[in-house]
Amino acid sequence: MTRHLASLAAALCALAAAPLPAHEVAQPDYEAEAKRIMEGLHATGMTAAVTRDGKVVYSGQFGTVEEGSGKPVTADTLFPIASISKAFTTTALAMLVDQGKLGWDDPVRKYVPEFGMYDPWVSEHFTVRDLLTHRSGLGLGAGDLVMWPDGNAEVADVINALRHLKPTTGFRDGYAYDNLLYIVAGEVVARASGKSWPDFITQEIFAPVGMTSCVADGSRLKPGQSRVRGHERAAGATVGVPIDPRMEFSPTVAPAGGIWCPPGDMMKWANFWLDGGVTEGGQRLISETQKNEVWKGVTPVGSGIIRPTGGSTNLALYALGWLVTDMEGTPAVHHSGGAPGVTSNFILLPQHDIGIFASSNDYMSTAGAWTRQIADKLIDGKQDRDVIASAIAAHEKQNAEAKAAVDKALVTPKDAKKPSLPLNAYVGTYADPWYGTVAITRRGKGLAIDMSRSELLDGPLTHFDGDTFAAIWPDRTMKADAFVTFSVEYGAVTGMKMKAISDITDFSFDFQDLDLKRQ
Repeated sequence: MTRHLASLAAALCALAAAPLPAHEVAQPDYEAEAKRIMEGLHATGMTAAVTRDGKVVYSGQFGTVEEGSGKPVTADTLFPIASISKAFTTTALAMLVDQGKLGWDDPVRKYVPEFGMYDPWVSEHFTVRDLLTHRSGLGLGAGDLVMWPDGNAEVADVINALRHLKPTTGFRDGYAYDNLLYIVAGEVVARASGKSWPDFITQEIFAPVGMTSCVADGSRLKPGQSRVRGHERAAGATVGVPIDPRMEFSPTVAPAGGIWCPPGDMMKWANFWLDGGVTEGGQRLISETQKNEVWKGVTPVGSGIIRPTGGSTNLALYALGWLVTDMEGTPAVHHSGGAPGVTSNFILLPQHDIGIFASSNDYMSTAGAWTRQIADKLIDGKQDRDVIASAIAAHEKQNAEAKAAVDKALVTPKDAKKPSLPLNAYVGTYADPWYGTVAITRRGKGLAIDMSRSELLDGPLTHFDGDTFAAIWPDRTMKADAFVTFSVEYGAVTGMKMKAISDITDFSFDFQDLDLKRQ
């Protein structure tokens, strides 16, 4: 039932009984909680909003759009919502299903014939639904290096990468978050609709829902529009540094995570879903059937083991562009987002008619901690867990551990072995079929590494132990230093492998998926 019909029903019953006001629970101190997480993490800026029973009950803005700029975040400031964008891609597909232009279980090759995975059988049987549910068999974030941190991949590059990425589990065997397949899903939208993904999102979703300030990708931002700059921190640092502009997502990434929005428009998006796919003006964009399909859990997330003592969330399923979980005993439909220098979080509590959104221009848990803290209190009026305090403590611990790991990698172990060969023997071009080439060169008295797809992943190689070196990237805020281990056979270097040095490194730096062979 939509809110409009519910309001009519309530009016007809008003003479018979006077219902109690909805959600008679103690309200959180929105402002105080926002300031607490901002101060605890030394965050740069944040925007936040809450809708309840169809009305925006809170909107708050904090900090600045860029460190040192003095320009405050306002209600009109656009933030990247990152992977929350995935739900717009699945909404577009749901609309096309309603129009009879595609089916969820159609093979992807029906729309994108050149699509393929590593296994030929999987390629033939891979469906539109498989694109959306993180059950492909690929590892976590597999292939993201084609576009991260500053890659300028085209859709064709993404499709090419997928056929070379080796699976780590069986097809539909488990959950591993993925971005590349959502880029393919955006291409399905384009080919089935005849419109580009950004045009479809702008014309068929933003316009009717009333999200007139949102842009479908960063290339559509208008000059002078208030927008944030993302911020990162070197391991151990407490003050954010504006990211290199090259790190902002290219239009190719948009179906997986490229939308920018202000909080007011995100409240319209929340109410659209809480009304079952009906806009504020009463226009139904997706059928009730497809709304339910999009919110139907498909892939179990986590172990699935029910613990002896309960947490705030015990069970989780990934649906079509959404996570469906329990939260303090009530159903929640939500998604987080993370891009270079920014994080966002969006929570819907359908049985309570509540929507919560926050976004921060720092790559920290600022937005997610605030939204979960607020959701906890709004569900039953009790603060069952101090999510914000836990987030601050976790950040401090993680930051210290990351700095220790990086510092350790910069010091050669006392019992380290010397390289097997003279340094010149390691110089050359190495290639991986999904990524491309990586060059090892002499730089001064040592070696250097240059990853072809990224201008930022270009730096010195410090000897660590034996044939393992440490790639130390000049931009220390990426926290993505990597070990590079060369394989030596019969006195010659034949290839190399890579892996992140610290656990704090974002999973999209999927160095471990590279299998680089010397050319």
